[in-house]
Amino acid sequence: MIRGTTPTLEFALPFEVDLIAEAYVTISQNQSVVIDKSLSELTCAGKTLTVKLSQEDTLKLQQSEFKTAEVQIRVRMKSGDALASDIMRLHVGRILKEGVI
Repeated sequence: MIRGTTPTLEFALPFEVDLIAEAYVTISQNQSVVIDKSLSELTCAGKTLTVKLSQEDTLKLQQSEFKTAEVQIRVRMKSGDALASDIMRLHVGRILKEGVI
């Protein structure tokens, strides 16, 4: 993921999204939440959750040669069960000109 861009993150789930009561896609760095998107901010279809990040979102991330962001999905099913994905790591790429374009 490159700072200042508008990436779309797509997550394949092992179940239909209509079984979900609540969901969050959380992105953190340095063990601190930087971006947190709730179900109302996600696109859901079939077995896929999609989140579109804004330039403002990705500019909140820090970049360096060794800096990564951690991403996790948490859901509460309509049945009441709470589930979490493994934590995924993404490289955060730098930009030369800071700010929103």
